Amino acid sequence: MPENKLPEEDARERMDYASYLALDRLLALQVPQSRPDVADETLFIAVHQISELWFKLVLHELTGAIRDLAADLLLPAAKHLARCQAIFNQLGGVWQVLETLTPSDYRSFRAALGAASGSGSFQFHAIEYAMGWRESKDPDWGVYSEDTRAWLLGWYERPSLYESFVASLERLGYPVPRSIKRATDQPDPALEAVFEMVYRAPGAHWAVYETAEKLMDLEEAVQLWRFRHVRAVERIIGHLPGTGGTSGITYLIATLERRFFPEIRSVRVRLYGPTPHPDARPGKCPL
Repeated sequence: MPENKLPEEDARERMDYASYLALDRLLALQVPQSRPDVADETLFIAVHQISELWFKLVLHELTGAIRDLAADLLLPAAKHLARCQAIFNQLGGVWQVLETLTPSDYRSFRAALGAASGSGSFQFHAIEYAMGWRESKDPDWGVYSEDTRAWLLGWYERPSLYESFVASLERLGYPVPRSIKRATDQPDPALEAVFEMVYRAPGAHWAVYETAEKLMDLEEAVQLWRFRHVRAVERIIGHLPGTGGTSGITYLIATLERRFFPEIRSVRVRLYGPTPHPDARPGKCPL
């Protein structure tokens, strides 16, 4: 080693693709539990592990967006939100892969899952908390380790994406009525008035307008991902109960109603919602 070269510099020069990505460890994590092994279980494991890696990146980007909003950097925050939307668009594709499982394929290894259920994805619950959903009984925190419960509680208690956005608007001089923290879909009229002002003159409030639109893009991407999840589960197990004692598709359908940014959505619908054509008749497509 040259005398002027530091050890870490030498290590970086010798770093190859497999080492950088820790492929030996990563590719050893797909361990089927069925005995004898069922080939389709590897697909099931890989799809869910890939999803969890994407969830990790979503949380990373949401953390960046919340940090930028806390500093009133709306457009940098919007970039993080756009990346989250792109990730959820990719996540929707995993259900296409999973749907290649037939009911008999899944039945061949289902017993090996034990109590494992997608409702146990603590990362996805953290994503919901980060976006503003607050429901203390969902998930059942008792199923997690003490460290995971503490981690989830951190996401539950810290300011959400929406709270951070609204707080930034207040600091920027917008007439925000109060801090918003909700587990409800009911819009606040006073906050609606703020967003109506923005949406009636987007050019005069471009950073706020663009950030609000990115929030709606993200909400839609999450909803589409949920919908694809419902369709995949329905195709594979129908309306049978899920693993781990969950209600299966009944629970998933209920989550389709979860929304995160009610004031933005209600203003957009009121101002720019479809206007019936004067010649339109019930049951007739206006086109």
